[in-house]
Amino acid sequence: MPTQPEFGRRLRELRRRAGMSQAELAGPDLSASYVSLLESGKRVPGPEVVAGLAERLGVTPQSLRGEGADSPAPEAGGEATNDRSKDAAGRIDLVELLFRAREEEEEGATGAAAEQLTARLARYGDGPHRDLLWEVRWSLARIHGRNGRADESRRLLLQLFDDEYTRSSAEKLERVARHLAELSLSNGSLVDGLRFAQIAWTLAEPHQEASVAVRAGTTLVNACAWSGYERWGREVADTLIARLSDKIPWPQRSAAYRESARLCLLNDDYAQARIWFECALEQIDPRQDINAWAEAQYYLAIAEFLVDQGLDERAIERVARARPVIEVLGHTSMLVHLAVLEGHLALRRGELDRARLMADASVEAGSWPAVHEVGVNLLWTARIYRALGDIPTATAVYRRAAELCEQGGAMHFCAYAWREIAELPTAIRHGLSAGDAAPGPEPDILTSQRPS
Repeated sequence: MPTQPEFGRRLRELRRRAGMSQAELAGPDLSASYVSLLESGKRVPGPEVVAGLAERLGVTPQSLRGEGADSPAPEAGGEATNDRSKDAAGRIDLVELLFRAREEEEEGATGAAAEQLTARLARYGDGPHRDLLWEVRWSLARIHGRNGRADESRRLLLQLFDDEYTRSSAEKLERVARHLAELSLSNGSLVDGLRFAQIAWTLAEPHQEASVAVRAGTTLVNACAWSGYERWGREVADTLIARLSDKIPWPQRSAAYRESARLCLLNDDYAQARIWFECALEQIDPRQDINAWAEAQYYLAIAEFLVDQGLDERAIERVARARPVIEVLGHTSMLVHLAVLEGHLALRRGELDRARLMADASVEAGSWPAVHEVGVNLLWTARIYRALGDIPTATAVYRRAAELCEQGGAMHFCAYAWREIAELPTAIRHGLSAGDAAPGPEPDILTSQRPS
């Protein structure tokens, strides 16, 4: 009879070979924390628990206890021995494939992993091992997403979303819906992002463990922020912030604070945004996630810039810390965001040439898949040109901002752009030089009245 630590190690090994998380293995009857205690040898499972775990892993209870080979659990129906052998061989093949693919993915060899997973899908198709084929499609969708193949990732995720096997599990449906939401938000489709994020939150919030609800809530807050659903987003943000604790992994805590703060930032609640960005930064260990650290520094700098002019120097220091990291990482979006922030800081310091240089850098940098973010970024860039008195350029940039915001579904910010175009001096907006028009009051570059 194996000792409990041996059982825990075997349970962990089989779970990883199956490509399952602790939450997925736990199913509806157990908790992920209990599975963790089993794997660490701190709990002794009863026969019913062993049987349930074995069924989800696709092995016999004897095999799980280390008393036999890793054979699949017997199925009713009395198939021929040859058919059972083929099914068993196919199942073992898929388990080993998932295990290898997970290792290659962790090592960065995503291309090789994708090739192997694609080949197995072509070989087994809609075979009898629905659970493992589901995991193959899931892993492949995730790899395509990381490799920038958004269309392929979306196609596989939509197949999983419509699959009866997925819909038989609230946990799986939530996971697929959340990833569809995240993929849509990062690729310029706010309408789909909001729809799938709402589904994920509806499934996760009342039933799942806190970490699952926090991930789903964070995605929904992000969608609400860009879509202009301020009140709804704030309600979700308050709910998920209240659920944060040390039991939630720090990356999830930081992401929840960052998205909640960004919602406040995009809706002019700068004081609350600053508080939550500070909380986000406190959660991050830069040695473990330098990207999240640099992003938090940047957003906190924006909040400080908007809250009080007396914090400009602190904002400048944060930008100076974040820029080298972001340049090394090569993130186009963050580099453009930094340029716009530095342009506004330069305006406030009276450095007009530098302000124009940063605005020009923003316009010339081009776009990235999240077109709604590009549009909002150009909205802020247009305000720099407006403050410099370059109304023709400001008008052109405003129009491009409105176009991209509409394309991505950020109609809230599209209305901002058209409202601010309408407020520009009419003669200059129609192409006359600045000297041919009567001077108007200096525009407020920091905030603008909400469109009615």
